[in-house]
Amino acid sequence: MKIQDIFLDEVTSTQEYAKKNISSLNEDDFICISAKKQTNGKGRFKRTWLSNEGNLFLTYVFKLKKNILHLTSISHILALSLIEVLIDENIKPFIKWPNDIFLNNKKLSGILCELKMEDDFVNVYIGIGINVNMNKEELEKIDKPATSLSIEIKKEWNLKELQKKLSYKFIKNLKIFKNSGFTQFHEKFENLLLYKGDKIKFFDGEKEHVGILHSITCDGRLNLYMPNKEIKTFSSGDIN
Repeated sequence: MKIQDIFLDEVTSTQEYAKKNISSLNEDDFICISAKKQTNGKGRFKRTWLSNEGNLFLTYVFKLKKNILHLTSISHILALSLIEVLIDENIKPFIKWPNDIFLNNKKLSGILCELKMEDDFVNVYIGIGINVNMNKEELEKIDKPATSLSIEIKKEWNLKELQKKLSYKFIKNLKIFKNSGFTQFHEKFENLLLYKGDKIKFFDGEKEHVGILHSITCDGRLNLYMPNKEIKTFSSGDIN
């Protein structure tokens, strides 16, 4: 799968740029849109993502067949791909379900995935923001605990090299995902879960639940062990 890289100086967000400008995709296209700066970066639940220069802001755009197994867990594959890149650098992050990357209990990266149905295919728009060379003063502007690679590892990172490594890992894992869904990634993902075995508060979009983070299903959904000793499964939501 060949990558078509689109580099931009400044956009509102790479995700919005992708949806507005990528009108006709071929089945074999794999596009990576990156920007030095976003003026209106967005995360899940329309949260603002601080997007100053020196960090990595990407949106991958590609097609998948509608009948692919475990389609909605595609964002888990990108999260795992980033973790594999960081492990190669002797960094051990964790995943806050569904797809936030945490390092030393602080948020390092977030992923936003949107699927647009079209005949027999699905257009996938999957964006990722990574705090790479963000300094302490910038991090303090974020309303929740956050960190960056440069803060944790004490070095300046080459953004293009990091992007190249991430794209390579993602494409490699995507090939496996196309053939067998999330199954081959399940155990690795579960072993990297932040708060596994801990009591958590979980918001499903309508209601808050309190229980123990038990596990994930074979297709990437969250299992919460409830006070009544039942396991409740969630497809989406947020750990508070």
